[in-house]
Amino acid sequence: MQLENLAEWLEGLRKEDDLLVGELHVPFLQQKESIEVCFVGQKRAVTESQQKTLLGYLEQLDTIHQQAVERIFTDYQTNVDIYRRAFQEWGEDPDEHAPLVNSAEDLAPVMLYQSLFIPSWKDVGTFGMGFWAKWEVEHGVGIKFESWRLLEAGENSVHFCFE
Repeated sequence: MQLENLAEWLEGLRKEDDLLVGELHVPFLQQKESIEVCFVGQKRAVTESQQKTLLGYLEQLDTIHQQAVERIFTDYQTNVDIYRRAFQEWGEDPDEHAPLVNSAEDLAPVMLYQSLFIPSWKDVGTFGMGFWAKWEVEHGVGIKFESWRLLEAGENSVHFCFE
């Protein structure tokens, strides 16, 4: 996947607190919605390192998304019984919030890719992916990559906390 015109897209970024934010549609599972691409920590403009990270992410999209989905699926499978018991105790339907699934693709109805964070002070290939998840509405799910390798998975905060 490629941006038609990177320079034009970067010009259209909006300022939110200490972020520059743009919308981008990337294929993820069966998702139709756009994600927010958040550039963190730069003074006025997206840094060269951040641009290279975004372009590298887009070039490696299928591989990166496959790694993210597989990790989320593995973590979900490890904890699904805990999620299901909790929903049962709360009087909610565990099949709706934490269904038993056979493949990573089966998570599509219960999760949504929301944001990509790219910090200015890290090397190319460092970024975080944030997800809303029906089984973890309060904390969400986060994935962090460093040097293009999946480094960490956990709550949504993982995707925007960079030392």
